Amino acid sequence: HFERHARHTAAFKLPFPPVTMANSIASPKATDAFIIVSGIISILFAIFQFKLVSRISLTGAPGGGHSETLVSGVNIDTSKLIGIYEAIREGADSFLKAEYTMCAYFIVAFGTVVLLLVSYTGGEFHIEEGGLTCVSFVAGGLTSMLSGWIGMKVAVFSNARTTVMAAGSNPWTDAFNTAFRAGSVMGFALVGLSMLVLFILAHFFTLYFDKWDVAGSGEALKLTECLAGYGLGGSAIALFGRVGGGIYTKAADVGADLAGKVVENIPEDDPRNPATIADN
Repeated sequence: HFERHARHTAAFKLPFPPVTMANSIASPKATDAFIIVSGIISILFAIFQFKLVSRISLTGAPGGGHSETLVSGVNIDTSKLIGIYEAIREGADSFLKAEYTMCAYFIVAFGTVVLLLVSYTGGEFHIEEGGLTCVSFVAGGLTSMLSGWIGMKVAVFSNARTTVMAAGSNPWTDAFNTAFRAGSVMGFALVGLSMLVLFILAHFFTLYFDKWDVAGSGEALKLTECLAGYGLGGSAIALFGRVGGGIYTKAADVGADLAGKVVENIPEDDPRNPATIADN
């Protein structure tokens, strides 16, 4: 019975050819074009959203002074607003400098660990594969740092402009649209950058794994394993931004409450308290 089943299985043929890289749905050139165009569109859309936010002036018309009309039907003095905005911007720049200095040390240290651990497989060293994984890790970390820098700069840039729009005749819609557009800048920039960088890395790695599209060579698996370092680097730096930023702002919030309200009798969220500036 088993012999007949084995002969029957060996003689059985699929009604359709197996799908390989050579006869996939889209051609390699079409796939490359789709990835490149999608990444560029994402970045251009992020720039477009930033341009919309940057059209909101904090000082009114050129030469008009701080009390010039900023939103239709509303006259406000933005001198105090600009002062607070500059203080927050200076604090954000200082925070980014301190955090990214630590992130750079982390990338160098952990990148070395990735290089050594990935290279040693099967009882012997494969320094090429470990080196490519390390390159992916560093590229992912740098992409995440660049995206975080864009997000922080745009967020601080849009905060004061969201406040200006909230003083207009249609505050809910205008302020929400301003904040939403500012948030989309980082989102689309991150997607576009990561897609293009990963695309470049994949094509660069094919110079070493030149038989990645040959069935049974096993190089396609090794290629994707080396590319996995990209996600590790991006996630690691994102964790620094999430945890580091959270600890920083929480400490500033507690400091504002204790030193401001309790010790100095300053109301909460008062800009006279430096911890409030840091929290924002």
